[in-house]
Amino acid sequence: MEPEQMHMFEAVFNQVAFPITIIKPNAPRFTIIAMNEQRKKASPTPADQLIGKDTFDAFKSWDKNSEEQLELLRKGLMAVIKEKRQVKLPLLYFEFPVKDAPPIRGWAQTEITPIFDKAGKVEYLLSMARDVTERELNRLALAESREKELAMSEELAAMNEELESMNEELKTSNDELQTVNEELACTNEELAVTNEHLSLSNSLLEQSRESLQDLNAELEDRILTRTKALADSETRFRTMFETISHMAWTVNNNAEATFFNKRWHDYTGFSFDQSKGHGWKEALHPDDLDATTNKFRDVQTGLKEGGGIENRFKSIDGEYRWHLTRIVPVKNDAGEIEMWIGTATEINQLKELQQQKDDFISIASHELKTPITSLKGSLQLLERLINEPASPLIPKLIKQSSRSMYKISALVEDLLNLSRISQNRLKLNKSAFNLKSALVAYSNEMRLADQFKVIIQGDENIQVFADEHQINQVLVNFVNNAVKYAPLSKEILVSVEKTGNMAKVTVTDKGPGIPANQLDHLFERYYRVEASDFQASGLGLGLYISAEIIKQHEGQIGVNSELGKGSSFWFTIPVNP
Repeated sequence: MEPEQMHMFEAVFNQVAFPITIIKPNAPRFTIIAMNEQRKKASPTPADQLIGKDTFDAFKSWDKNSEEQLELLRKGLMAVIKEKRQVKLPLLYFEFPVKDAPPIRGWAQTEITPIFDKAGKVEYLLSMARDVTERELNRLALAESREKELAMSEELAAMNEELESMNEELKTSNDELQTVNEELACTNEELAVTNEHLSLSNSLLEQSRESLQDLNAELEDRILTRTKALADSETRFRTMFETISHMAWTVNNNAEATFFNKRWHDYTGFSFDQSKGHGWKEALHPDDLDATTNKFRDVQTGLKEGGGIENRFKSIDGEYRWHLTRIVPVKNDAGEIEMWIGTATEINQLKELQQQKDDFISIASHELKTPITSLKGSLQLLERLINEPASPLIPKLIKQSSRSMYKISALVEDLLNLSRISQNRLKLNKSAFNLKSALVAYSNEMRLADQFKVIIQGDENIQVFADEHQINQVLVNFVNNAVKYAPLSKEILVSVEKTGNMAKVTVTDKGPGIPANQLDHLFERYYRVEASDFQASGLGLGLYISAEIIKQHEGQIGVNSELGKGSSFWFTIPVNP
């Protein structure tokens, strides 16, 4: 480049209003060659300490966020070299640490443009970064203002919601049951569509057979042509069976299998030799064999019309799954049955949903009935003692009534939270508060039997930013589980500690502990620990709801347990930033 051109280039380069850096495309070093005046002014590091340095030696990460942002920059530089085109990076965000002061936040919109030599090779990389910090801070302030406005609206709505909470909670339970019924209805519709497909297949088979009969009538003196037509028909028959997504087979009048489609072999792992004749019965659950053979005999003898039967087939992995099995006859022109076509549609998920629904309704009814019966009995006794205000039974009956009402409220709260979680409507009203002070207040509000004692210990200065009511519910679930599954552990220890930028709460009992094979399932919906020495109450929702609450707080939840030594349930939530 001529000196005059070089001088003009430098003038324009330094007068551009945006910070610009010229980088050598020597990956992975990416040496900094030049910086214009705007870039020098924008950098807290003197230019002579940057020019001539490798980019990722000059700019090193100081935390996980900066490491991720610098990795985005590195990928952008590599992409420009590889693809030989301008690349616009995602919005880069840095929090620059400042000694004895809050970090400085900054956003930059960066575009990297390749500069080519005469041979078309990338000779330089031109990085232009626009500071959009003020724009992003305004956007965040606007979002925060809108969140505060929304929080005020939600608080007003909550006051109305409390007045109608019981009706809403019962309605939510009905809505959930209705949702399950709708899912079952959808499954039934899918089964109906499957039946229509099978009916269509039978119709196509009948049409194929009629076409074959017409062809035989017209060309009976041409044996070779007739044989070929029969072979073509059989090919179409087998092709049709292979295209359906269900297990299918044919049997003769003695229930001996003569053909299976590929879906049968893939599911059961049985070869044709293992399946033919009566070999297919080995794939059927032993408890379903009699019912299945009796159903076929009744349909075969005309005692019952065709239809379906639910039975279990063993898959290649050894697990039995529920199927809806149907069998229909194929008749010749004389009305005689030549063979039977059977299909099996998997309905295992439908059966599990139905069983889960029945179990949940049964458990919920039982769990609500017990405290309601106790409350009713206490109120009846209080009515009899209405004219005896000095009776020593009145305080005990009031305490018993309060405990029963607390159980009812907790059950209804679980049902309401389950519905909110299912519909993604679980809202958090976060605020800053002292964690240990809040836990002490929660423990004082718990309605535990007199023989149980909750001990709170740990760091008294941890401030967290969370939904205080929801964290209270998690603690109540943990303590109630300790009382329920460790009734002989009279002291329940609650510890508070800080780990990094998270606060950790641990609830420990000295009970019998939990078997290792059940630990992975504790936070699943409807799961309840199985124990031989007692019958646990509850809906199996408490730990599931607790896990969802902690997940919404971007924390973690878990349990450590050893048989004979007790259990420790814990969760973490962010400290106040």
